[in-house]
Amino acid sequence: MAERVSFTSVIRNRGFLNLWINQILVQLSYNALNFTLILWVFKLTGSNIAVATLLFFIYLPAVILGLFSGVLVDLINKKKIIMLIDMMLCLLFLSLILLKEFYPAILVVAFLINALGQFYAPTEASAVPMIVKRKQLITANSIISTTLYTTFLVGFGLSGFLINHFGINFIFLLGGFILFTAFGLSFLFPTIYARPTRAGKKLIFAILNKNYLQIKEVGLWEILQTIRMIRGKLPLVTSILILGGVQMVVGVLAVLIPSFLERVLHIRATDASYIMVIPVGVGIVLGGFILGKFGHSIIRRVVVSKAIVFSGLLFMLVGIAPIVSPAIKYLPHSRPLSFITQPPLSAVLIVGSFLMGVAMVSILVPSQTVLQENTSNQDRGKVFATLGVAMAGLSLIPVLLTGILADVFGTNPIFLGLGIIIFLVGLFGLKPSLFFKKAHLSYHVREFLGLGHWEN
Repeated sequence: MAERVSFTSVIRNRGFLNLWINQILVQLSYNALNFTLILWVFKLTGSNIAVATLLFFIYLPAVILGLFSGVLVDLINKKKIIMLIDMMLCLLFLSLILLKEFYPAILVVAFLINALGQFYAPTEASAVPMIVKRKQLITANSIISTTLYTTFLVGFGLSGFLINHFGINFIFLLGGFILFTAFGLSFLFPTIYARPTRAGKKLIFAILNKNYLQIKEVGLWEILQTIRMIRGKLPLVTSILILGGVQMVVGVLAVLIPSFLERVLHIRATDASYIMVIPVGVGIVLGGFILGKFGHSIIRRVVVSKAIVFSGLLFMLVGIAPIVSPAIKYLPHSRPLSFITQPPLSAVLIVGSFLMGVAMVSILVPSQTVLQENTSNQDRGKVFATLGVAMAGLSLIPVLLTGILADVFGTNPIFLGLGIIIFLVGLFGLKPSLFFKKAHLSYHVREFLGLGHWEN
């Protein structure tokens, strides 16, 4: 009798359990810091462009280091990578206690923290298929994705409260302590590494002998091989573009939310924890649970496309709501107040954010599973590093442009325009025949999208 796949059977795997605990600790501190820095920079400068520049420095390491980090991840013991990252992140968190008043220093620290993240993310993602069975992948990914956004929920959700009651230094101290704990526990982490290819062995030899010219040659060759491998597979390319698009939208939201809450809705930016972040996290957790339970039989492209369409509608509603709402027009307060003072408006934001969380996880989990199922153990780290590059690269210009446009035109037009674009992308996934005639697409592309769309 075949073993039944369940959350318990996956967590019972000691290697996966250790990976999961480390993920919880690292992501909890990392998410708390990201939200704290966004709010702090907005408070320090009062500028959307300053927040956008911060996010530019957060995404930039992925573009610079992403592909090469994937090569190294596939060659080095993943336990050593995680231990080193945990300790260095701890030190960087603590340094912000002294540097928080200096905006350029904040940008540098944010860059370094996210440079380390470029090694952590592909290490974690490529390790999962090596420690669980293939039939457990969808459940394991649901656990990882749900945990990622649960820590997002807790980290972002508590940050506003902690800043209001204990000050910003408390966030840096607490994050440093959590990361030091993760470093200590990482000694129990299993040794996980893929058997290196011939080129990988050559790169290891070059590193040990400090032959920098050969390191460059082998590294570039591996990167080009990864690009060639991805370019020939529509499922991989599509999943990378979808996940990159989600990251771009998250970056745009991070730029807009402080200004949108304080200047349009007259709600304190720190209260985003309660009325937006926590509901999004709850929606992601619930959606992740449902996918883990019933995701084995779903048609992934249909679920992802419907979730994208729904997300576009939500963004459009956010864009027009402040324009048509009389409650916004006649708010008597010129300064931002607690969300408690505006119950109807806050209730609408909470429900909308919850639904956005459900939509997000319905996009993320199936797309990430497609990536893992279509890559080998030897190449998976490089593919996920390529994903990191795509996610950051797609975000750099839109994030900066959003900061500039938000300072000039306000946030509402950006929400509305973004919603229309997202809606059209999702509609293309559901009904590609509305956009392209049969003769305009190759058979390979039409087969991937579903041949039935062009049948009478």
